[in-house]
Amino acid sequence: MNRAGLLAVAPAAASRPAGGWTALVWLVAFAAALWPHWRWAAARLADGSDDPLGLAALAVLAVAVVRLAPRLAEEPSPRWLAAATALAFVAALATLAAPPLAAALLAALAMAAALRAFVPARTPTLALAGLAALALPIVSSMQFYAGFPLRVVTAEASTWLLGVLGFDAARSGSAMVVDGRLVIVDAPCSGVQMVWMAYFCACTVAWWAGLPDRRFLVRVAGVGAIVLVGNVVRNSILVGLEAGTAAPAPWLHQAVGLVVLGGVCLAVVALVGRGERASAGTAPTEPAPTEPAPTDRPFADRAPVDPAALPAPWRGPLAVVLVACALAPIAAQVARGGHAERPLAPGAEWPRQWQGRPLRPLALGDVEARFASQFPGRIARLTDDRSVIVWREVLSPTRMLHPAADCYRGLGYRIDDARLERDADGALWRSFVASRPGRRVRVAERIVDARGGSYTDASAWFWAAELGRSPGPWQALTVATPLGSPA
Repeated sequence: MNRAGLLAVAPAAASRPAGGWTALVWLVAFAAALWPHWRWAAARLADGSDDPLGLAALAVLAVAVVRLAPRLAEEPSPRWLAAATALAFVAALATLAAPPLAAALLAALAMAAALRAFVPARTPTLALAGLAALALPIVSSMQFYAGFPLRVVTAEASTWLLGVLGFDAARSGSAMVVDGRLVIVDAPCSGVQMVWMAYFCACTVAWWAGLPDRRFLVRVAGVGAIVLVGNVVRNSILVGLEAGTAAPAPWLHQAVGLVVLGGVCLAVVALVGRGERASAGTAPTEPAPTEPAPTDRPFADRAPVDPAALPAPWRGPLAVVLVACALAPIAAQVARGGHAERPLAPGAEWPRQWQGRPLRPLALGDVEARFASQFPGRIARLTDDRSVIVWREVLSPTRMLHPAADCYRGLGYRIDDARLERDADGALWRSFVASRPGRRVRVAERIVDARGGSYTDASAWFWAAELGRSPGPWQALTVATPLGSPA
């Protein structure tokens, strides 16, 4: 049929059911095949151990898919569909050995590739892939792995800036000594949440404006610099306030943080969205390359191909792969259930006394026992009838030695009054107050290596151990002492 004939039948073809619904069925099939990753993400959000920021990215992503649904093609791009299938398969295999977050990230990229396979040509989708990654519960993991390096960079830059402003400032690890006073550069000062918010704004604005993928890559490269400058400014202001004679009110800390965060987000929006017309994720309005031949335009001047949603050779193998991805985690769980954990070799003994008082062991709960069975070391709970001490011997660097604040947040506690403090023997501890209705506890923690070196930050310990600067095994102590009930 000639070109005129195609144009003549196009209105009649348009009256038939659109192929977008069939494409949505395949996208739902991909999502169902990757169910273990979504279950893990939901559980991590529900237990409170990670900030629920990902829900905002998930909401924007859902709106984007709904708006794209009427334009989804019946015939997908074979290249992108193959990439989505491969990523889904690798994500299923990753559940056997890789950390859950790494496997979930592969699953999110598989969904982004599957969506890319069905959208019209030249539709920007890189920002949607970014939103898919940001929808995962990644903040606490970013804090663990990147928190310490970011705090060191922030503390070093803040030291220079405060020196210019007339303060006597020096960096000590990830902390600072300002006018003779030790000021902790704690987790919020790492800027991890600011990083998340900045890239969320960048991806959302890029999708809304229909920013082409290549232009998005160029502009998003500047987001990191904006975040670094904003975080240094915020940290310098807060450290300057902490070094004063009177401690600033908590609301002032939050106000400074919110103002700087707002400035960073506005700068990111201006950078990514400059000169772009809002188009809510539609194809960019810039002209296409010069006069492509009709046969090279897969979605223009062509009637929908009905009823096939996928080329016949793809349908059977794709369904088999998706079913295998869905069943693989179940099979792996059954296989693991038949193998008992090997007992660990005996190592150091737990403390027998605490501040002159004898310690006695406490039984681990069911959840703690399951955690201990996977932990690369040993765990014991002890008490002197006043405090509860959790002692962990760690044999190798691990993400499982996470900050105590994460555990308490996961149990529904609010974390306040984080600080560094020294005990009667001069040992440095990181402490905070955890509170929930009817209960308040002062929690202190530190990690000691085989040479006696100590760490008050799990991220700093991890990098020192991973880079060979701190020898193991390591002894981690977390001390929880009840305080008076909250008012």
